[in-house]
Amino acid sequence: MSIRVVICDLDGTLISVSSEFEFVLGLFRDGILPRIIVTRFLYHYLRHPVKTILEGRGWNRGYFSGLPMTTIMEEVEVCVPKLLKKVRPEVLDLLRFHSDQGAQICILSASLSPLVQKITESLGFSCFRGSIPVVKDGICTGLLIGQRPFGRAKVPPAMAIMEQFGVDPSQVLAIGDSWADRFILEMSGSSVAVHPGRKLRKLAIKKGWRIIEKKHG
Repeated sequence: MSIRVVICDLDGTLISVSSEFEFVLGLFRDGILPRIIVTRFLYHYLRHPVKTILEGRGWNRGYFSGLPMTTIMEEVEVCVPKLLKKVRPEVLDLLRFHSDQGAQICILSASLSPLVQKITESLGFSCFRGSIPVVKDGICTGLLIGQRPFGRAKVPPAMAIMEQFGVDPSQVLAIGDSWADRFILEMSGSSVAVHPGRKLRKLAIKKGWRIIEKKHG
């Protein structure tokens, strides 16, 4: 059956870095986040290593509490051109191949939604899902609308994407790089593991998924 929808992870998959981590560093370098906020932000990760392993680095969204949404959007415009330089060409080529074949390309990420949207649109695609910040009176609260799409929590938005385009899992290609992506990789008719770690590589070999390897030399 032909592939009609491609669902691709962002961080570590389509780009080689953590988009939101780079975003936070940009806020700091531009003087938008004071050092105490960045220190507190990093300290939370040190205090909760297990949570970081289970939920990924993006679980901590306290850094944008109190920031105007206009500031977030302005920094997105500054950050995304830098992130686009980190796009993995081998993954982008795969996405464009399937796009040329008529498939819908959807970027599904736990990263902040404005970042995911801007990257998606800058690459010429239109479908995306990310973590949506709660905004009150134009100010970010540090909370998210709904559940952050990471790990198993990627399944509901992936199913919503399939419903949006009227396809079933057999018509979907999923692309991911981490063990946390196994849930949508296993539910899809076709899957690609990008530069996988040991556990995901072992699963990919067992399942017969395509593996995009790291380039050496």
